[in-house]
Amino acid sequence: MQEPIYNNGTVKVAKEGVSAYLAWYRTLSMADAKEISDVCSRLTKEAAKNAGVDLYDIGRNTFSFFGHQTEENWEKQRASVSEKMLQFFHFAEEFEQPIRAALWSKEAAFLYIGNPQKGIIVMEPEKYMTYTPDRDYSDLTPAQAMAELGSAAVCDMSIIPVGAGTALSQKTVKEQLSTHQTEIEKLKSEMKDVEGAKTGELAELTAQIEALKQELWQKKDKLMAELNRKMEEMEEKKEQLEGQIYLLDSQIYAIRCYAGEVVNFTRIRSGKNAPDTEPIVVHQKLRFLDEDLGRLASLYEIQWNELDMFESFLKHSPYALDTFAPNERCIMLVRLSRTGKSIGRAMDNEGRPYHNMLDRYDYYHGKTVGIIIRNGENLYLGWTDENRVHINDDLILTRAQVVTETVPEEPKKFVFESERRQYVKEQREQRKRILDGLVSRTFVYNILQGVVDHSALLPLPKGVTLAKQSEYVIFSVADKWISDNKYGSFTDIIARCNQKVQQGDVLLTTQHLVPETDSPTIYPRAWENVRGRGERNRTHDCAVDDCALYKANLVEYDPPIEMVEFERPNAMFKGTSKAKYFEPQEGEIILRHYQTEPERHVFVSAEKSGNWNWNRTSAAKARANFELYDGEYINLTYLNSVWLEYVVTNKSLGDWRIGDIAVDYAYAIRYLKTALDHIRKREEGEKALLDAIDPSICQDAEWPVKLSEWKLCAGVRTITEYQAKRFAALMGLGEDVKNHG
Repeated sequence: MQEPIYNNGTVKVAKEGVSAYLAWYRTLSMADAKEISDVCSRLTKEAAKNAGVDLYDIGRNTFSFFGHQTEENWEKQRASVSEKMLQFFHFAEEFEQPIRAALWSKEAAFLYIGNPQKGIIVMEPEKYMTYTPDRDYSDLTPAQAMAELGSAAVCDMSIIPVGAGTALSQKTVKEQLSTHQTEIEKLKSEMKDVEGAKTGELAELTAQIEALKQELWQKKDKLMAELNRKMEEMEEKKEQLEGQIYLLDSQIYAIRCYAGEVVNFTRIRSGKNAPDTEPIVVHQKLRFLDEDLGRLASLYEIQWNELDMFESFLKHSPYALDTFAPNERCIMLVRLSRTGKSIGRAMDNEGRPYHNMLDRYDYYHGKTVGIIIRNGENLYLGWTDENRVHINDDLILTRAQVVTETVPEEPKKFVFESERRQYVKEQREQRKRILDGLVSRTFVYNILQGVVDHSALLPLPKGVTLAKQSEYVIFSVADKWISDNKYGSFTDIIARCNQKVQQGDVLLTTQHLVPETDSPTIYPRAWENVRGRGERNRTHDCAVDDCALYKANLVEYDPPIEMVEFERPNAMFKGTSKAKYFEPQEGEIILRHYQTEPERHVFVSAEKSGNWNWNRTSAAKARANFELYDGEYINLTYLNSVWLEYVVTNKSLGDWRIGDIAVDYAYAIRYLKTALDHIRKREEGEKALLDAIDPSICQDAEWPVKLSEWKLCAGVRTITEYQAKRFAALMGLGEDVKNHG
């Protein structure tokens, strides 16, 4: 008999169990590990077949725990995994988070905390820990669930109307759904027979003479139309039953949320509570770690190497407290990433010094929404269920108007029946997405209202709820950072700074660049000379790094071209041509002669690879001029820290695009930080020169902006002692630097 494979349960493990399992694993031989890997592979296949559970990620974890190539590699891997498992159990204990089982059998278990795709493998788990399956609430009505959980009343944001679910349970509705599904399958079979003309009546008709064929097809079409109508009714009924099951399940889960059963809040900071009269600020903006950590890393000096856990960051850093819990009594929701694009990609430590914190959060919590609660000096953190709470935007506790379908001004017409069916399907999916968002917010509200009503974490006067604003509850949609448009967008700032590029200017690259060829598989031909200059292809073995600083090695301009604009008679046509090739035809009228703007070419010095640099010192490496096109670099010569801090604070990217792809804030922050680090060092030297002349100049917080404006107007690139005196003299006059070159 096949051994049952369980999922969706909680695991309890004592310290001695952890020690015993780690002791066993640390002495595991390479040969035994191979046998264990085969056992785990078999179990994942059986789980997928018998329980319908996708355990692909467990298979990947199995390889990382027991896969091996050599004895030396196995010893290193065993030590690394031992440390990982110890950290796993320590995290669960320290932050009071339940350990979950995605797979449980006598042979092996896969355990996780918040992210079902990231966890650990435990062999023969019953030796070291105990497993408790989740309570099945499917046979209870919401009223029964509420009674069992001891909730006197459901809080005021119920998912289904009061009294509507008193006689229904998920189990009873699922039985109805199963019966209904059987009827649908029978109907599908009948439809298939009719469509293939396999019924007795239709079979007889097909055997008759040609004159009766028309009658056959008429009857077939009529029957199919009727069956399609019945099918739509059945599908609609099916959707209703599935919706009932979903709402009943959600209602019971909402009750569990309110009863405090689904989220464990751990205390991160300890101290005195704020006065109960202090209003609770509910921050409506969902915060994203990859954005906020990037912003903090750009603006402040933080010892990221000492803070590799978000929980530790909240506990020890005043910047974290000010960002994620800025009020004496407040609530804020946080998630790893808005897009998830940067997670899982290799990140350089210099560009993202906080990447370890993102990796750790991803490992323990995945896409889980975390809830941060502050009461005075006390700070609490809890995590929702990733499979239940799906919030991707703002207004986390505000009911938005539900729009399930946009009704067109005229009835929608369809050319094909398949188009109509696809439209109906899309409308159903849209309704499900909207409902899911509303239900997720209801779960969050019930969790928080349960905290207010049933605990001392964040008390409110009796009868006051979080559902609406009052003197005790404030909904805040404002960011901590004050938004303005003082300096325009980052796109505007780049355009100003990139207008002027001269040899020696410091350029920040925004892409990894290699010479392009028509066919990447073919070695570049000598005459192609992509991104190079001259006749020989010197750049074929060169590359330019992304998010790196290069000095402009050469700036050249193509000479202007003489052009002619002309018009042909009796035609809506104006043409242009190079003057040297233009020969006017009969009747053509020359409108004007003009010159094109000189085309600029910006080159940086790129190191050559291959045999060019064999046995050469770093100072003598072979190099070649490599062209950067517009949009591939930012000229830092005229940029200043005030402009950059403004962009970081306000997220004012504008329509900044890299490689014709719009850039999101989380991706852009590495470029902003790199630029800020360079410019702050440059401004230290500039300030020292200005302070030596007049210390009052740099007491103005806007002095870097005024210096940049003067540089742009005067064509000054580098501040020397002489240029510092020129600028100081202008500032002493109180003149507008924008108008003085």
